[in-house]
Amino acid sequence: MSIRCNILKFKRFESISKYIRSNRCRHTNTKQVNLGYDFITVMLVLEIYIDPQQVETEQKDNLWLARAGTSLAEAIRLVISRIMDIEFTELMTGYRVRRKGQDVFLDVYIYDNLSSGAGYALGVASIMPEVLHQVDTMLSNCTCKSACRDCLKHYRNQNLHGLLDRHAALELLHWAKDGTRPTMAPIADQVQMLIPLKEILEKTGIRVSVRDDKIILQLGNSVKELRVYPAMWKKPEEPECIFVSDSCLKYAKPYAIQQITNFL
Repeated sequence: MSIRCNILKFKRFESISKYIRSNRCRHTNTKQVNLGYDFITVMLVLEIYIDPQQVETEQKDNLWLARAGTSLAEAIRLVISRIMDIEFTELMTGYRVRRKGQDVFLDVYIYDNLSSGAGYALGVASIMPEVLHQVDTMLSNCTCKSACRDCLKHYRNQNLHGLLDRHAALELLHWAKDGTRPTMAPIADQVQMLIPLKEILEKTGIRVSVRDDKIILQLGNSVKELRVYPAMWKKPEEPECIFVSDSCLKYAKPYAIQQITNFL
């Protein structure tokens, strides 16, 4: 009987959907509206000052900013739930980039998932140093390339798996704690990151070689040095160099090729 009932419901749904598709509203005196509601709860905000002269703060085409903000927020949420021994779903986290005059801030916010708040976010303020210490330890001790089930990934954040990156989260955390930035990778690592693009570049006529610990690109009479810099950095500028971020080489290869060919 239950099987028959399910089949009947499915057929009914199918017939209704066909009816909707064939009888769409054709009125012109309409307007689009967004429906929402007030959600009053308790929120804790971590304000991280970002120096726009050292760190890339423009959100357009900025792979690092989204990955770092999302990953650090998720790591904080995960550690808090372990320390306070509460369900992961009791808290919500996220980030935003906020500008105030010439200053730029990245805010990581934590709030109770229940309306009016259960008070968890408020209680986090007193244990935040321990939370950040455990976040640093958790992300540093993992051996995965970007994120895995042992550090950031789990069933509840499946929709964010493509953005999770423990290295970006650590870079943002260390900037917040010490004001430090990652250093440029050794030339051997830069060459390794460029390998997936080498064949494509050579097919377009661009010759790739390494001379005197420098990556040299040559197209006809045009010769430039290629440097792979950490995506967290504000993009360096030197007339005879082409700069491509490491995140761009990892996650946006077509865009990296476009950047290289545009400057040769």
